[in-house]
Amino acid sequence: MVVARMPLWFAGDRAPYALIFLAVVGASVLGGWRSGLIALVFGQLLTWYAIVPPYFSMSIPDAERLGGFVIATSAQLLILLVIALYQREVDKGTAERERRMDLVTHALKEIDHRTRNNHQTVLAMIHLQAQRSKDEAVRVALNQVADRIDAVATASQSLALRSGDLESVRLDDHLCSLCEQIERGLSRQNVNISCDVEEITTTADKAIPIAIIVNELVTNALKHAFDGRDEGQVSVTGRLNGAIRLSISDNGNGIGKRMSASRGGLGTKLIESFARQIGATHEVVSSDRGTTHALVIPAAD
Repeated sequence: MVVARMPLWFAGDRAPYALIFLAVVGASVLGGWRSGLIALVFGQLLTWYAIVPPYFSMSIPDAERLGGFVIATSAQLLILLVIALYQREVDKGTAERERRMDLVTHALKEIDHRTRNNHQTVLAMIHLQAQRSKDEAVRVALNQVADRIDAVATASQSLALRSGDLESVRLDDHLCSLCEQIERGLSRQNVNISCDVEEITTTADKAIPIAIIVNELVTNALKHAFDGRDEGQVSVTGRLNGAIRLSISDNGNGIGKRMSASRGGLGTKLIESFARQIGATHEVVSSDRGTTHALVIPAAD
């Protein structure tokens, strides 16, 4: 109490009210304007009662001291009003941003839902046309087109579900989820798919082409690499070492004589096209012990 009264010795009986300014501002910033108002009321009354003479009395000794009390209280109320108005505007801005984010999120979900419906409609039409065709080559071609559309749909859906934002994508979650979907849908008995991709973040523009390439290579391995075999393994690995290095390998029969023929296939053209799109290099090593596709993709800036 003696310390609180020391300003009176140097600056007169208005000085103690300056300490209440700090209390009002601190309480308002930390707890809102209501906390600031409580601090103002109790601080002013306590100062008048215990610090300003006559001590421990609520009596009014003279008009000068009452005027100091009124001026200090009015100034503190003005500061409290400014803080309250500022906090209200901040709260309105925050609420508006949240409303807009909710609207964007809802719109993206609606777009994603309609995109999936469009994919399913196109797939149904292609499958129906394939069933009606009497030409085996046409049926095979249409089914291959349907597989590629399904790959795009799967990659897009996985991207929509796994992305934390619209600019960056966790490639490890994205590709391993894709491999799980392929394994559930296409894997043969005793043929397993493993995914070991370290934590890599890339742009959304690169994520979908990468996923389509991986989908194409893994699907081809499951369909063709293990003919005449009872078991097998397809592995997808990814490392970040200056660039994104992906490897899709199998321990199947190898491409062998089918290598030259496959160079002109639609699947190979798609892989090469998407690889060029993301600036990647694609190398293939194949033998009778299996095939390895190595992709080197420039890392995002």
